Amino acid sequence: MKTLAMNVRQIRIAVAMLCGVFLPISASRSIAQHSTDAVTISAEGEKQKAIHDYLFDTFAESRKTVYQGNGRGRGLKELTILEQTQQIHDRDEIELPEGTERVAGLFRHFGFHGADLDRIKEVHVFPFSPDVAPPRSVQVKDFYRVQMPSIPNSDEPPQRMKIRFLMKDKDSVCRIDDLVFFAQNAISPDFDTIPFRDLGSEFPRERVVVNVDTDHELSIGGTSELQRDRWFRMHETPGVVDQSFEQWASDHNFLPGRGAFKFNPALTRGWKKDAETLQEQKDKPGAADLTFFDRYDAGERQRKTIPAWQHEPYAMCFNDWPEFMSVPLVGRGTPRVERFDDAAELAAAYVVDQIKDGGSTAAWWEVKNESSVQSEWAHHWQEKQGIDGWGLLADFHNRVADAVHSVAPEVKVGGPSSAYMQLQAGDFGLYQNQARFIKETRGKLDFFSHRFYENALMLGAHERRGLGYSNYLLGRYEAILDMLRAEMHRVDNVLPILITETGSLQNGRQPSDNWLRLYAWNAYLTKSMQRPDQIEMFVPFIFLHMAWNPNSGDAAFAPKEDRERHRSFEDFEPTTIAHYFDLWKDFDGRRLPVAFDRDWLDVVAVHDGSRISLAVTNMGGRQIAIDLSDLAAKVSATGVMQTRLNYSGGEVVFAPEHSVDVAAVPVDVNETTVIRIGLPKPIETSGTLQLDRIYASETAVATASGPSSFQVRIDDPKSIRFAKLIVGIHRGGGVTEPLDVKVNETPITVDLGDAGEFSEFFAPLDAPLSPSTLRSTNQIMITAQDGATITSVQIVTHRKLP
Repeated sequence: MKTLAMNVRQIRIAVAMLCGVFLPISASRSIAQHSTDAVTISAEGEKQKAIHDYLFDTFAESRKTVYQGNGRGRGLKELTILEQTQQIHDRDEIELPEGTERVAGLFRHFGFHGADLDRIKEVHVFPFSPDVAPPRSVQVKDFYRVQMPSIPNSDEPPQRMKIRFLMKDKDSVCRIDDLVFFAQNAISPDFDTIPFRDLGSEFPRERVVVNVDTDHELSIGGTSELQRDRWFRMHETPGVVDQSFEQWASDHNFLPGRGAFKFNPALTRGWKKDAETLQEQKDKPGAADLTFFDRYDAGERQRKTIPAWQHEPYAMCFNDWPEFMSVPLVGRGTPRVERFDDAAELAAAYVVDQIKDGGSTAAWWEVKNESSVQSEWAHHWQEKQGIDGWGLLADFHNRVADAVHSVAPEVKVGGPSSAYMQLQAGDFGLYQNQARFIKETRGKLDFFSHRFYENALMLGAHERRGLGYSNYLLGRYEAILDMLRAEMHRVDNVLPILITETGSLQNGRQPSDNWLRLYAWNAYLTKSMQRPDQIEMFVPFIFLHMAWNPNSGDAAFAPKEDRERHRSFEDFEPTTIAHYFDLWKDFDGRRLPVAFDRDWLDVVAVHDGSRISLAVTNMGGRQIAIDLSDLAAKVSATGVMQTRLNYSGGEVVFAPEHSVDVAAVPVDVNETTVIRIGLPKPIETSGTLQLDRIYASETAVATASGPSSFQVRIDDPKSIRFAKLIVGIHRGGGVTEPLDVKVNETPITVDLGDAGEFSEFFAPLDAPLSPSTLRSTNQIMITAQDGATITSVQIVTHRKLP
């Protein structure tokens, strides 16, 4: 059995080398979980351990708690800070118990139970956010929840924590019964050392040979160009920040990406003093008086932006429709069903007014922010009562698309701007909702959009694979995109995808928090850049600065403390995450095929005449040394340089471009790095390899008593030079038994890697296919162990273009 596995691996290498590309997504060897006593953790880790121990040993001891999960997965989900009924008036303050300020940063949200909480306008949090209200996530009559504000970095202990209430009506009163902290992920009573270690540093670096085919370019989605403008974006739109910030971003070759437009308060309250506001029609309650746009200036921001951004396409998202047409309290301004057409007309009126006043509008408009979840689409709350939330969602998207296209046919409209992409949840019920949305919006929408976020358990993902790992970057991202693409083909509604947000759910600014953000942005970027045939734009959740949350960890610049006024670039200082722009400043060129034999590794290669550039992401559990000796020798390299942005010694470290050993370019665990190979002259390719992904129509196929059948149709199979079978698979407890696979009656061995070591495996597995086995119609038979679901099946092919 071992000999057979070795032969298969050798075949994989040979086929990959012949055809110039191989992008495996399966897994490698195990690394045991470390105890606190066995490892050295950073200074930040020591501080966090003290806070963690204080939380469990002292602060939570006599308080009401809610735990979630079992065994090693059991953790603290809710902690009641106060239980005391109080009547709250405008500007009243509640002082929280001593010590609350120490543990606040461990939680994602805080909330109140009580009565008449819909009367609250906002809350301010001292000492962390005294002047700006943190974002609200839930507000109904008996419950109010907001995001924990960013905790400023300081060596001094914070002051006592208190909450100030501002009411919508200054004479209003509400009742508070308690105050509860909510964790994003249940906090384990055992301190987690992984975020505070140099992962894999206890082992020797493992050598990985990466070969780049300089005889061919690689074409994906009809072009060999990397198309930098798809990938290097930020969560900004033109004219929002001072031009000095826009110019800095432009100098780093970044473009505006995506923003949100909230009808309420942007139009219903306005941002300027004494501004006219949007009103309800007097003769048609529930509809907006659209004569407002005869006087409203919707183009001010477009006119304020720098010239380089005047005509650059970007995305926007509608949200928070006016209260007079929306479901009360829940769903962040979700239009009532009977007001769908009025809400669509309002959206179209804004778009056409922006074009009239500013000369342009967003190229892509998402219909409703994060409408896949209950908190953003109120009609999902009523699905248990028989209300068809997803059907209404598709219907509303179609109506908005029709309304916008009728006045601005060039504008692209799409959604659902998904927030929670664990499509396997509910026995793939969430996937079936997405599949239905794809089908029911056919012929109406221009794109689909989704968001992917990582929680703190993504740090050291490979080490956590058997400990309840549940994020996306160990194969789940690719498996989900493949399912959605296969379904698009099945229902003949193949549209581009916009990734309109990615990032971290952490709200801190400590080194480990910053590292999680950078790690997530970089890894998603490298993976997304390999799919230009599917992804039209990628936007990480990174801002230049955030006036409403100046200490946010998602901002590249923070206000300088030595001045009161903060407007232009000179009034701010760069944060650690500004190095994201430095790492990617000039990564561009034409694609080249790559080949390597390493699981959990992503490589993108491009050339621009003077050099070859490689973006490398190491998602495995060992530090590696990339060997580019063969490439350097072939092109007579003039030098090998590396730019690094990684976590080392308890800090996020940026190392500008510097010379490295071509045979041992270091890449740490979870690191994304950029490597440059200097060229004495431009490379001369002999042709282009075209990459195609061809999907079977069946998705989410549960294990049956016998083999499951899939069909993949391929045009002109005789022209194929390389082929690879990719099987997406999900199974709780991991894939511990071999897959039985046949393609056109030919047995195929699929290397499981470490798929059996996951507590929940959801990723693609792959195997090389001999082009001689392929037909115009390919019958694929797969038998998987009990409890497995085959999420998608595809054949990836390369053929040389004439």
